[in-house]
Amino acid sequence: MKPADLEGFLAVVQAGHLGAAADKLHIPQPTLTRRVQRVEKFAGAQLFDRVSGRLILNARGRAFSVHAETVLNELSAARAQVARLMDPERGSVRLDFMHSLGTWLVPDLLRAYRAEHPHVQFSLHQGPSDYLTERVLRDDADVALVGPRPTDDRLGWVTLARQRLAIAFPSGEGGSGPIDLGEVANSPWVGMLPGYGTRTILDELTAQAGFTPNFVFESMELTTVAGLVSAGLGVALLPMDDPYLAVSGVVLREIKPTVFRDLGMVWRLDASASPPVDQFREFVAGRGNHVATLPE
Repeated sequence: MKPADLEGFLAVVQAGHLGAAADKLHIPQPTLTRRVQRVEKFAGAQLFDRVSGRLILNARGRAFSVHAETVLNELSAARAQVARLMDPERGSVRLDFMHSLGTWLVPDLLRAYRAEHPHVQFSLHQGPSDYLTERVLRDDADVALVGPRPTDDRLGWVTLARQRLAIAFPSGEGGSGPIDLGEVANSPWVGMLPGYGTRTILDELTAQAGFTPNFVFESMELTTVAGLVSAGLGVALLPMDDPYLAVSGVVLREIKPTVFRDLGMVWRLDASASPPVDQFREFVAGRGNHVATLPE
């Protein structure tokens, strides 16, 4: 049974006659007869009483017709919803992003995009980089703004910004100039929780340097990390040249050799085409050079 069969069935209900219903639907009467037969076969019973050349709904038909109307209405609503989602100007985008990008990169992108496409809807979600990457792979999100770049080859990537990384010290305690990580191997550390992008980078760097940081506190926010460094609790890995992470009482010393935090957009390469998502992704990628003009 197909939706057209239900439409034919309901047309006969309204007209009370196969010929009149077939004329209304602009189909041959034998075609409509077969449609009604398929509906009755699906229902498992005759739904009309044949009286003097007319088809009159019986009790079974009246019960079935209520649900048939509901089914067709729901199918129509579903089709309209899909059409809306496929409209690049009125669809929706599921956008995930790291907490540290919620104060600058995400607002800047959304402000610029909504100025050009005001009717697109966004479903937003924050979290650590590793978790957001998994959400994209599970199709729980369309795109995610994360860093560093994931290694999974199922994901596409566009670099949006590069930030130099530094070791943060409380003012007056850290000295000056570039620093080797080995110099702070025995220091107490304030860091991000595992799974967050900056923590992933720190774990890789310290493993290469041959030590494991002694964490006195682990946070979900870079601003908290910076604040606790200023309070003298320890040192931390923080991005340089980030005007949205300006915390008084902290000195930043660039790591040598220079290390960068790459920030970018990821999406699943095998994801089904969605015009609203494709349009947003192209917009973000096109702004990559502009976004990446952070001081270096």
